[in-house]
Amino acid sequence: MEQLSFEVINRIDLVDFLSTIGIEPKRIKAHRFYYNSPLAGHPQHRATFIVNRRLNRWRETTTKQAGTLADLAVRLYDCTIGELTAILRSALPPVLQSAAVTIKNVPPAITIERTHPIRSTYLENFLWERRIPLDVAREYCVEAWYSRGNKTYAALALLNDAGGFELFDRYQRNRIQPSGPTHIRHGAKSLAIFRHALDLLTYVSLISVPASRITDLLVLNAPVAFPVVQEILAGYRESHLFLPNDGAGILFSKQAIRALPECQDHRGMYAGYPCLNDWICHPGSALAPKMPPSLIQTTNTPGKPKTAQKSPKKPLPVKPAR
Repeated sequence: MEQLSFEVINRIDLVDFLSTIGIEPKRIKAHRFYYNSPLAGHPQHRATFIVNRRLNRWRETTTKQAGTLADLAVRLYDCTIGELTAILRSALPPVLQSAAVTIKNVPPAITIERTHPIRSTYLENFLWERRIPLDVAREYCVEAWYSRGNKTYAALALLNDAGGFELFDRYQRNRIQPSGPTHIRHGAKSLAIFRHALDLLTYVSLISVPASRITDLLVLNAPVAFPVVQEILAGYRESHLFLPNDGAGILFSKQAIRALPECQDHRGMYAGYPCLNDWICHPGSALAPKMPPSLIQTTNTPGKPKTAQKSPKKPLPVKPAR
């Protein structure tokens, strides 16, 4: 596996990096470049984000945050340190990719033991809590038994296009390599984009159209840079963005709309909530408008599982069948 070292990442020119991902300065004064802040929750009517090109460092005057390119990328994409390399590789000019170094392969900490249709009471209860009908979840996900250490656990699993799995349950998310987006094709001319599987399942649960007329679906499965999937979006007449209301979702949406005017950003529908699924699970806030009735499929509201039990405090290990 190839990975960019922090030393290489922080030598990249910040101004060039911001330009590569579609962010341009509002004004320039000597070696200082002034931007509207790309970070979530900062004012957009004045340039509060300053890059000192001589030092190759940035600072946000509103919150007094400052740092290197690596610090900025982690905030922009809402990612872990481990995900940073793949995100930056998609955004960097090819000449910088030659600076990659090779690291030793580390044996995976998680191993898939088997998969089958969803039937665990624990997972059915989790879906009910997240307002996802069981039949919708079974259409797109499976139940995976995976081992970690000497224990076996059950989780919902979404297969990605690279052949890996995105695992998730009430408490955590895990990734089985290889990683990548999940592109579900129905032959439609429009595409709906999500970051995580729960938002995909929420969208399918709410739309009031027959299954044969549903849009194509794209789950990013991680905070990725727009260039990673730009070619996929460009193949559609229109794209609908249902990304989280965080820094990475804002940045991706801005880049997509700038590059492809046919993209539509729907995050305002659940403004004030972290994501589409959280809005459905916690309705009633004045911070977000109500879902238009035409989009609600009232006949598909999930019912509480008959065998509902008290929610466990941690993922439940399951005993593999002999």
